[in-house]
Amino acid sequence: MSAVIIGKLLTRNAKIKQAETKRVEERKKVVTGANVTDDITGVGKGGVVKLPPFGSNVAPIETYVVTRHRYSDGGDPWFELVCQHGRRELLVEWSRDGRKIEVLAGYEDENPTLRDLGLSESDLVDFDEEEEGEFEWDGATFEYDDSGTITYYENDGRSGESYYSWDFESADGTRMISVEKWEGERKFGVYHTWVVNPDRIEVFDGGDA
Repeated sequence: MSAVIIGKLLTRNAKIKQAETKRVEERKKVVTGANVTDDITGVGKGGVVKLPPFGSNVAPIETYVVTRHRYSDGGDPWFELVCQHGRRELLVEWSRDGRKIEVLAGYEDENPTLRDLGLSESDLVDFDEEEEGEFEWDGATFEYDDSGTITYYENDGRSGESYYSWDFESADGTRMISVEKWEGERKFGVYHTWVVNPDRIEVFDGGDA
């Protein structure tokens, strides 16, 4: 290999390293300026977070929080961050289980329909009454976890709306399916999410939590 080619390679590598160093420094400025820690519970509208890979994603996902909603079933509330990732809407939900933080995430455009799940309204009634049961979808077995009335507080506000929800967890504990039925609506909403390790989440800006 000639000295000219070696020199070009060294120059290119130096530029790549310089660009990466600059990117890291700029990110540090953002984090320092936001005065935040890697705690998703403190993130609100305008926040910026990076999630570890989940589902079919092979790379971390840096996303912007458009708004935050609150939910309650009469106990401790949990929160949903509606995020923008490119042109896709990403829903990130977190809740507390004692001192433990549990996080779920899923893309809006990857949600199945009730028909996709092979379920009917009658099946949901049976799950509710028997408080058990399971179904298979997307190569996984989902088992009944819970059902009941949930109150939704848009934008974390004071006024809430109620709906009925059925929750199912995959047998391996990595995925969740939630089915929702709102009063006055004929269709059921279905949401598919993946369990995300909260310890691997980075918070770049807490936004307006």
